[in-house]
Amino acid sequence: MARRKRSSATTVAILTLIGAVLCTLAVGGFLLYPYYLLRPWIYHPVWFGVPGFLLLALACWLGLGRAAVKWAGVAVCVLCGAALGFIGWFATAYANPMNAVGTYRAPDGGVEVVVYQSTAGLAPDLTWELRLHTRRGPLSRESDLGCVNSDVMALNVIQWIGPRTVRVGLSRAGAVDVVVDDQGRPNRTVNGGC
Repeated sequence: MARRKRSSATTVAILTLIGAVLCTLAVGGFLLYPYYLLRPWIYHPVWFGVPGFLLLALACWLGLGRAAVKWAGVAVCVLCGAALGFIGWFATAYANPMNAVGTYRAPDGGVEVVVYQSTAGLAPDLTWELRLHTRRGPLSRESDLGCVNSDVMALNVIQWIGPRTVRVGLSRAGAVDVVVDDQGRPNRTVNGGC
């Protein structure tokens, strides 16, 4: 009897540990999202979070003694896993694929502007998303530079006019000069009607 109880406690501890690690990886993916080179491996909140919450629900079922506490723990974990799964499905179902259509590297090579093109949600007009990418190996970061909606104005030109200054030319707003700091963050963003 004591051996069976110890085996059950070990199983619950292992399930809890693995579930907690998977949930931590799901949260870590959100925190490390700006590191765009690591994103394909670490940004999977549904893949990590849903199994993590289900393992925690199983640990609650096997490990908690009182029926009310057991059911409450299972319900909370299953609801969190289901909510995370629904949010992931919804985001995937309505996401528009973004295609990189241009890259503009700074004169010193430490930062580049990447232009992504996609449709504006369910609308037919095109949008261009402008992102700044640092070039620091696996710890390269991504910062938002702005967005231009083709229904409002056109993106005419992107050019570096200094070692840390990029000029974005818009059809209606004229030229917008943006200074980029050493961390790859812009001092302002481009607002093109998105």
